[in-house]
Amino acid sequence: MNIRIPAWWAVLGCTTLLSGCQNQSAEPEPADAIAAPDTAWEDYRARSDHWRAVDRDFIRSEVAAEGLDSPKRPARTHRFGFDPNQPTEWYTTEEGRRIADIVVSFQTPSGGWSKRTDMSKRPRQPGEHFGYEFSYIPTFDNGATTTQIEVLARAHTVTGDPRYLEAYVHGVELILEAQYPNGGWPQTFPLRGGYHDYITYNDQVMENNMTVLHRVSLGKAPFAQAPNDLRTEAAAALDRALDAALATQVVVNGKPTLWGGQHDPRTLEPMKARAYEMVALATAESVSLLDFMMDLDDPSAEIQHAIHSAMAWYEHNVITGYRWDTDTREIVPDADAPPLWSRFAEIGTNRPLFGDRDHSVHYDIKDISMERREGYGWYTTAPGEVLEKYEDWKRRFPR
Repeated sequence: MNIRIPAWWAVLGCTTLLSGCQNQSAEPEPADAIAAPDTAWEDYRARSDHWRAVDRDFIRSEVAAEGLDSPKRPARTHRFGFDPNQPTEWYTTEEGRRIADIVVSFQTPSGGWSKRTDMSKRPRQPGEHFGYEFSYIPTFDNGATTTQIEVLARAHTVTGDPRYLEAYVHGVELILEAQYPNGGWPQTFPLRGGYHDYITYNDQVMENNMTVLHRVSLGKAPFAQAPNDLRTEAAAALDRALDAALATQVVVNGKPTLWGGQHDPRTLEPMKARAYEMVALATAESVSLLDFMMDLDDPSAEIQHAIHSAMAWYEHNVITGYRWDTDTREIVPDADAPPLWSRFAEIGTNRPLFGDRDHSVHYDIKDISMERREGYGWYTTAPGEVLEKYEDWKRRFPR
């Protein structure tokens, strides 16, 4: 296979990414955990418990008042049920106001939203759960909460409706409440447990929250009318988030590489999530974070080093002359194919990794079940786009 092999593979005696070096995987160097006193973590857990109780008690009260045995369930959809990528002026229309009103109705008392609830048909009804997923809301996964914040900020910009301002400010406050003492974010808040509590880069959780805070802190549209105290808090939270991002970048042999899909909130070490999502460098998830970092007007020397190092990793581990075949579910020769990367790379060797529902990990995609080969994106071209952006960025911030 025509894969550009890192120079240090030769030191290990490896000549291909798909064979040999079976036991050469290196452990990442311990992350520089961001110190936070135990009391800060205790306070954080107490906040999580508080908001969980607020959400729970609100629903219980409504269910009792409606004479129901259990909450009703709203309609399920893949992603909100409406297109959030509308021009701001759209929210002056009858349809735009209708959608904004529905979005407000599905905000939890804690301030967040669901990711799989249809918010296009009607407002939430008394005694109805705030999300289709009984135990899975509110969440930052799949753009939830940050998308609704953006929608309501746009709606407020053109309508001046104070309900929209109050709702999106409360959503930003949830982001602030959900931030770990060391700057990262879990996938869901209040905490749910399991991998959902890890600092999450998967599905752009960290990047989405950082983007909202960045724009709020600067008063950028559509957040020009964000309260001044919220802008100040957002700026401080963004600084903590960037510190967390620097601390979680995986270091191997003294060199920063990429990030995992998720990291332990206390040790900051990369962690596995679902059965087929192993401990590894996550090439697609790292792209969105780097894209955000390169948009910073005045990145610190540490951030610049992190970006240069990650881009060097992408450049040294690119697959050329092959494409992902959606019919055979494997990569096949194609001289005209764009640059390609495996979704997961083994820490230390950078070899492509593939996981299955039985928690097994493989070097060859043919060794996993067809169900997982068809049901997950094992290769990505996304780093190619951020590398193009890097060409301009590095001229402004050379090594």
